[in-house]
Amino acid sequence: MSEIVALSRQYFERGWEMRQGIWNKQSKGCWEVRGKTLGIIGYGHIGSQLSVLAEAFGMRVLFHDVINIMPLGQARQVESLHALLRQSDFVTLHVPELPETTNMISRGELAQMKRGSYFINNARGKVVDIPALIDSLESGHLAGAAIDVFPAEPGANGAPFDDSLGPWATTLRQIPNVILTPHIGGSTEEAQRMIGDEVSLALARYLNNGSTVGAVNFPEVDLRALPDEQDSNVRVCHVHNNIPGVLRQVNEVLSPYNVEKQYSEAKGEIAYLMADISEVSPQDVNRLREQISQTNANILTRLLV
Repeated sequence: MSEIVALSRQYFERGWEMRQGIWNKQSKGCWEVRGKTLGIIGYGHIGSQLSVLAEAFGMRVLFHDVINIMPLGQARQVESLHALLRQSDFVTLHVPELPETTNMISRGELAQMKRGSYFINNARGKVVDIPALIDSLESGHLAGAAIDVFPAEPGANGAPFDDSLGPWATTLRQIPNVILTPHIGGSTEEAQRMIGDEVSLALARYLNNGSTVGAVNFPEVDLRALPDEQDSNVRVCHVHNNIPGVLRQVNEVLSPYNVEKQYSEAKGEIAYLMADISEVSPQDVNRLREQISQTNANILTRLLV
């Protein structure tokens, strides 16, 4: 929200000019955000929270997501990305970096945006075609942009942000009404504390329940916690190579038992299977682990009792 206001009022530029000793009071090209349309691409946790704040600023909110989501407040989901781009005065990205989102905003998408609109990316650097964005800004089609993430970033504080990262860096730094920040979207004391809490809870959920929801580079699998009162229940957590025939081998091992729940997910070359089985005697637990661990695709097998 601060970047939306800063772009529409150009106060990032005016503040920099003041530091150079230049008094440049003007209203040309400066707009109120009240009554304007904000288009949110990705209506997850951050996108939905943003929509509530934007409505409090008097903005109309549209959003686009790959799944149908119940909106908060008066926000409205639109049927396509292009429909959102055509109607929005401000467009902001809140999507993960995936093969299908790489360069999802490029020349065709930027051309769909309103002339004089603004673009914000605080999501992932590879989601946006930076040279295409530069062309849209230099031509005047876009009135401004705010970018916190980049396809390539310096490895440490103090390293240069220049063309060693990409041929676009120097040009991007010279375009007016472009806010560039060093990937600080989550860099507050409160956010870092919450990240620490979230990571430790995610690790505890994996160790105690086998859940991997929220993992970045691992298949996301989750089952509800095992009932405490059923001591004969066992949860199989099987990490394996993503090759054909694994489920058949594992299910042959589990065939003497009642499989109450089973869920498998793959990501690239790695797959993860969780299964809850009942009426397992304590003597059978180690035997089950050994049999599943001996399958040809096994990487790691844990049994939770």
